[in-house]
Amino acid sequence: MPLLMAASAEVITKPVASAISLRWIISARDDVIWFIGSVVSSYVLLFLYVWGIVPLVPMVAAWAILIDAPHVFGTFSRTYFDRAERKNRARLLWGSLLFFAIGPLMVLAGAGLVFLFVAALWAYYHLVKQHYGFMVLYKKKNGDLARVDNVLDRLLLLFAFNYPFVEFIARDPEAMRRVPELLRGGANGLAKLLLACTILIFVVWLGRQIQRAFTGEPLNVPKYLLLAAAIPMHWIVLLTPMPHKPIAIVAILTIYHNFQYHRLIWFHNQKYANAREKYGAAELISRRVLFYVAFGIIFGIIYQGPRQLFNNLEPSLVTQLGISFLWGYAFIHYYLDSKIWRVRRDPSVGKALHMN
Repeated sequence: MPLLMAASAEVITKPVASAISLRWIISARDDVIWFIGSVVSSYVLLFLYVWGIVPLVPMVAAWAILIDAPHVFGTFSRTYFDRAERKNRARLLWGSLLFFAIGPLMVLAGAGLVFLFVAALWAYYHLVKQHYGFMVLYKKKNGDLARVDNVLDRLLLLFAFNYPFVEFIARDPEAMRRVPELLRGGANGLAKLLLACTILIFVVWLGRQIQRAFTGEPLNVPKYLLLAAAIPMHWIVLLTPMPHKPIAIVAILTIYHNFQYHRLIWFHNQKYANAREKYGAAELISRRVLFYVAFGIIFGIIYQGPRQLFNNLEPSLVTQLGISFLWGYAFIHYYLDSKIWRVRRDPSVGKALHMN
């Protein structure tokens, strides 16, 4: 898939049009389809499940093996399978393998519920962090880096994504059973506080955008489109009643995140073109879309196949150990993702993403 870096954005300096900034990560077409418009996939899955068209287990299993696990493999394609990264980040990569031990050790210590609760929190935080990451890329692309805007954008994401998550836990008895007993009492109060803060921050944030328009500062349209796609979707999914909601929403919320990530990885991995000697297996994986998809699905069968099997077996120590061990793949993905996309600290990432 050829990628054209159409940073075709113009910040026009005439009166009226001066308020528009349209610089994209890949191109207007690719960004709108993959980073913004792919939110439609979450709405489609929500509709199919809530209306009973797609049953829970087939939906979650197909998503996990065919879409979610391959996006975890996407991280591995540019770390463990990249010869240069293995050399430059040896301590980070091999040290991250310790995440496989955390779950089983906590299960054996009798803290299995705490482990799964923390795992769920980290999983949701990871979704929010990716939205934040894309927002930051658009901010850098469009020169939207004023201190006041950085603070307001960060606060808006922090509260607008966390309120519906806490509200969902407070409302859903099945979700509440997964929360350690010590924390259950404050969920309702915390949800109300987060809602009030979200409304206040949004009003201030909106006022700042109006101020930017009146003072002729460029309005970062790609950032607005990203927020308009991601935030309402989280609210709608998390606040819509549905059966077995704690399991169903994992697939429904995450599929948007998956498609965003697959496209970003594929864009980044074009740096491997015709450089197998330098990068090793990463070049082969990224040589063709078909190769990337095939390797990702093979990994999905290896990782998520057993996990889906364990999830449908009777609870026992063996199944708990198996599930907690397999969480290690996700933890490694979450952790590495927090390290390998730092454009400012790693010039090679900025170069691969054409940030300059």
